[in-house]
Amino acid sequence: MCAGPRGVVALLVSALILGACGGRSSAPAADPADTAPGNGAATGQTQSVPPDLQVPKSVPQRATGPARPSSTRVIRRWLAALDGGDVERAAHYFALPSKFQNTGTPVLHIDSEEERIAVNLSLTCGARAERTGGAGAYTIVLFRLVERTGPGGGCGAGVGATARGAILVSGGLIREWYRLPDDPSAAPDAPAAPSA
Repeated sequence: MCAGPRGVVALLVSALILGACGGRSSAPAADPADTAPGNGAATGQTQSVPPDLQVPKSVPQRATGPARPSSTRVIRRWLAALDGGDVERAAHYFALPSKFQNTGTPVLHIDSEEERIAVNLSLTCGARAERTGGAGAYTIVLFRLVERTGPGGGCGAGVGATARGAILVSGGLIREWYRLPDDPSAAPDAPAAPSA
């Protein structure tokens, strides 16, 4: 049985909230009994991320040069709308269609107004773009997570943590948004990033 639009949005929000906020810098100590992928527990074995949850290989993991100023402006304006609690305005920085992948989710295809609002609702932390760099058409962003000043926030223990993202902006809109691993040195075959 197919879910209606509200059911799809509810499922999307549920999936996204799992990885909406947080960064390794403020995460609690890993539980060695937890064998979930990416929990950081030192078990002597390398834990792997299931293929459908990995960032696509075509998405760069590190900056290789400066970010495009036009892309950085769009990202900062989107963050300002989200931080102020204007989720609808923040959602309109995402193109239809667009792609979105947060921690613990596969690449989601955003094809409707409801879906792009759901994606932005799932991001309960506000953020500041602390550092940006470019890698081809993508902007690589180091975010500092903050409590949102407007309604709908709830960053909690995520405040002060960092998160990394690769964002493709084209035509003044976000076309692709990927949450990158916290440690850029863990990225396979990634060139060294210039100091920014």
